[in-house]
Amino acid sequence: MSKKSVAAPSPRARRESSGATPARRDEVLDAGLTLISELGVAGASLRKLAAKLGMSQPSLYHYFDSKDALVQQIIEHCASNMLQAAAHVQFPRGIEDIPRFARDAALALWATDQHPRFVRFMFVVALENPEHRARIQRVFEERLYPGFGVLANAYGRDPAEREDLRLMVRSIVYAMGLSLLEERALFGAPGPSPDLLRMGDFIVRASERLLASRASLGPIAAPHPPEAE
Repeated sequence: MSKKSVAAPSPRARRESSGATPARRDEVLDAGLTLISELGVAGASLRKLAAKLGMSQPSLYHYFDSKDALVQQIIEHCASNMLQAAAHVQFPRGIEDIPRFARDAALALWATDQHPRFVRFMFVVALENPEHRARIQRVFEERLYPGFGVLANAYGRDPAEREDLRLMVRSIVYAMGLSLLEERALFGAPGPSPDLLRMGDFIVRASERLLASRASLGPIAAPHPPEAE
């Protein structure tokens, strides 16, 4: 008895399978981010995503097995990028540099093309699905909120000072972030307005004066982060 012949994969299927690289995965997730931020989870079908990418719908399963898994991967992917956005911002040399660093880190994050779309994505996903809302909340609790304490722990001399520094960093990041959310995510501005940059300068100066008024919080040398490989 002859063996049953197996049809060879089509040229398109072979191309798409061979294209399942990390770079292609990033492209797929970025396209999903855009689609969901514009149409919501319910409106962003895998068929539309495949059409946007110019690939067959079955080929999407190289990257995720459902739309729910797509949302989860986008959250993780963008959250990781969010933490890397300030990697090239000059690390504070002393405690007096903390306000400047917090402002510049917020500006660096919102200068990326992805973050405004990620913010819109988070809003629509959280409003549509409580389960995904809980995932987004965990990202904030596990990754974002602890970041406010990194500089505080490096420079603060006691628990009270560390708490003051943590709140200062969070206040600066959120003041800048809310204004940038308006301009970049809601209004679609290509970058921060001159008025927003003036506000950032004001916040930095005010915070620097507050630090200078606290004799117990003089300049303290802190270890620099390890250089990127």
